[in-house]
Amino acid sequence: MRKVNLIKSDYIDKSKWDACIKRSSNRSVYGYSWYLDVVSDYWDALVYGDYELVFPVVFKKKIIFKTIYHPFFCQQLGPFSSNLSLLNDYDVAYEILNYLFHNYRKFDFSINHNCVMPIKRVINQFPTINYIERVNLELDLKHDYNTICSNYNQNTKRNLKKSRHYKFEIKEFDDVDKFIFLYKKNIGYKSNLKGKHYRDMRNVIATCIDKKYGVFYALFDNLNNILACAFFVSCFDRDILLFNVSNHNMDINVMTVLIDKYIIMNSAKDKILDFEGSSISSIKRFYKGFGSVEKNYMHIIK
Repeated sequence: MRKVNLIKSDYIDKSKWDACIKRSSNRSVYGYSWYLDVVSDYWDALVYGDYELVFPVVFKKKIIFKTIYHPFFCQQLGPFSSNLSLLNDYDVAYEILNYLFHNYRKFDFSINHNCVMPIKRVINQFPTINYIERVNLELDLKHDYNTICSNYNQNTKRNLKKSRHYKFEIKEFDDVDKFIFLYKKNIGYKSNLKGKHYRDMRNVIATCIDKKYGVFYALFDNLNNILACAFFVSCFDRDILLFNVSNHNMDINVMTVLIDKYIIMNSAKDKILDFEGSSISSIKRFYKGFGSVEKNYMHIIK
């Protein structure tokens, strides 16, 4: 008897869904129903039992068939549950992949690193499904600042030493339009983002702020010019560096200064700073410069 069932979007009990996400051992803001509503046009649900385990199925409607894709601004999804046995159960993982394999012609999605092992074992049963490992970098903030700072690499320390010659100030920032303007100006030309993605970015930021999960911090010079800006989503003892942009060419990396000041404000707290990582070597090296460690996840393709 099948234990995992597909529930169409209109029939998902979102109160039960969000309760499952909230108590999950691998809980993440990405899994909340309201977050999925913002970043995707359509999503259904694979649900085990009475919302004991949930798996979002984000899809696009094609003329003849549906295809599963991974939405922007939502790094890791996959199964969520408070039951570790379910998350590591071979039969449950097989049932999920088997359903997706037989009901969707193509798919392309990422699952959280907590569920990598059972999925790896199951994938071998499906010759047309492959996976790649993607990089995520995390910094544990439970230690005091001096301890954390001692693990910075030499380049990060060098940038911070140079910054002492400048009168920088970090403070909260609430101008979403200004941030998106800076993002388009400084990053947009080298990204794959289109108009829809910027609308989704705006909605993600606005929704997270409205729900008290999101906050902007900006770094200003002594003339009150913005040098760098970052948007953090704080949920479930995890601060995700979701968006960031630098707006000035200087002899130092101003984003290093902003992140360091954020670490100073949040050190000795029982939470994780999640950099979201990158497969781009220069970005990966930059985030590793703060002493972060890899907590990699799996991207699955059919």
